[in-house]
Amino acid sequence: MTHFKHLLTVGIAAAALWCGAADSPWGIAAHPHSEMEWKNIDRQLDMMRKAGITSLRHDVKFSNIARKKGVYDFMRYDELLEKLDAAGIEFLPILEGYDWEIERFRSDAKPLYKHPEEWRKFVRACAEHYKGKLKIWEVWNEQDGGFWKPNPNAAEYVPLLKIAYEELKKADPENQVMVGGLCGWNTGYLRDMYAAGAKGYFDAIAVHPYGWGPDRSAFQAKRMAEFKRILADNGDSAKPVWITECGGATHRSNLLVQQPDVIVKAIEYAAGRIGVSPTVNGKLRIGAPVSQEFPDRDFDTARAWLPGAEIVPVMPEQLSKLNPAELPVVIGSEHVTIEGAYKQPMLDYVKKGGILLAFGDVPLYNVREKNKQGNWTTRGAAAELHPAFRIGYQAWWTKPGLPKQTTRVRTLPAGKEAGIAELKNVYVTRFLTAENLKKGDSCTSLVEALDGNGNSIGQGLALYTFGDWKGAVLGCTMQFAGGITEQEQADLLQTLYLSYLANGVKKLFYYNFHNDGTSPAEREHNFGLVRWDYTPKPAYRAYRAMTAALGRAPKFASRLPGLPPEVQALIFERAEGGRVLALWTTKPEVSPAVNCGGKSLRPTGQVQYIPLP
Repeated sequence: MTHFKHLLTVGIAAAALWCGAADSPWGIAAHPHSEMEWKNIDRQLDMMRKAGITSLRHDVKFSNIARKKGVYDFMRYDELLEKLDAAGIEFLPILEGYDWEIERFRSDAKPLYKHPEEWRKFVRACAEHYKGKLKIWEVWNEQDGGFWKPNPNAAEYVPLLKIAYEELKKADPENQVMVGGLCGWNTGYLRDMYAAGAKGYFDAIAVHPYGWGPDRSAFQAKRMAEFKRILADNGDSAKPVWITECGGATHRSNLLVQQPDVIVKAIEYAAGRIGVSPTVNGKLRIGAPVSQEFPDRDFDTARAWLPGAEIVPVMPEQLSKLNPAELPVVIGSEHVTIEGAYKQPMLDYVKKGGILLAFGDVPLYNVREKNKQGNWTTRGAAAELHPAFRIGYQAWWTKPGLPKQTTRVRTLPAGKEAGIAELKNVYVTRFLTAENLKKGDSCTSLVEALDGNGNSIGQGLALYTFGDWKGAVLGCTMQFAGGITEQEQADLLQTLYLSYLANGVKKLFYYNFHNDGTSPAEREHNFGLVRWDYTPKPAYRAYRAMTAALGRAPKFASRLPGLPPEVQALIFERAEGGRVLALWTTKPEVSPAVNCGGKSLRPTGQVQYIPLP
């Protein structure tokens, strides 16, 4: 629980929050138009207000407003704004038109970058309808990631940004136009934007740096500094930076709860099938790729889903020459993406006798590589990678009738031979298949996924062996890794806000307010500050304590000098008057006495708020 020493007695009334909401950093991302949230909208907004939240971020969808060509319907958004006004909460609209949303009603406008006049009319209608009511507009969301099809392309996005800028400024010169939130401190995409002519067509820029902030992560601090340098190099150092999404999910892996060593058992079985030892000098050593884009990223030397294993770094050139006997197992993917430099070395490794772990929602699905401008970008590559590695998958969008997810699985004889127990309630959203096998290859299912009727719909854990390759690919699409604990989420929330505000970020929006579903294993269901039934998590109480301590619109003043870098001692000035010290340490073992105002304080891993004289 958050420590709040000498809790300030100044109340935070809704009216007071509203008066300074434009200067307030306390934002939240939410989905108020989803069925569950709209049904509870008054309760939700009241909880936000009580937590001190002053701004809500939500999509303003082309697919909702412009369903009929030439007709623009704002009724749903007008209703929401009326409720937000009553709660004293500002609205940050995200102007967007994702392909998969508009294809149901307006296939004539898909994709919007090929129909710029439809986009222009949509933005113009929004700008005119909300003239004088909305002043800051975010243009798209994560256009450098999965929200731009088929692949991110700044040269396609920037023309839409320009149109939005022109129409919003024409409707009201005071409108502020913000670049839609980028996936982290994406310096490559930022450079591509400038190359495509974005200079002069935005007033602010948003980013989505998930995970720990610059207080704890040297990697995040370095990427943020590089991002700001690019802005400065282009004459935009004064442009505000907002964080319109950040956070962490509290999902857990039921797979590991039931059998913590299930993946280790599968690896041992795979090694036995191809006649190699999975250990080196009695130790399970597993290689993990080192990012070529970010070679300075902190290397994770442990995986909860590989208990007892030693994780060692592997570079592409090492992997090309590696004798698998020296390192029998290598992690190929842990989510959906690999860097292009690893494709051929991984194939060579398997051919020579190594075991490659192809894990994730859809393993080996995207490639991250440099584009023609020399900047890193992501492209879909399943049609290239899966035949190359001879694995396959199916999902609800590739085969009609498949469920979007299942928690029903069955351990098959090979899995039982491997020592895998019968499993229950294990989350699977994609299903491995044998579709890309060649003559002499085999796909052995260890755990299969079942539909609601108990029929097999694919594999959750499968071993691929090959007639002409010595090694194997062990594939897994079951939810094998969990997120952070609820207390870690509470600590994350506060330290993100405090450390980024101290680094010049103007406003932050935590993602998100309400859990998006009920599955404890689904990552996307567990980002909320409150659970599906609206009971608060520790993160909700942490948000409330933070805003109560710092007031509606705090300004970062200074750091206490002379402390180790692990100790954060940040002084904020309250708009209501007075100063507050926010104190914590990123390493509890580093906890020197901090002298402040004649008091000796010891920082802990959780934030303390101390009013100053």
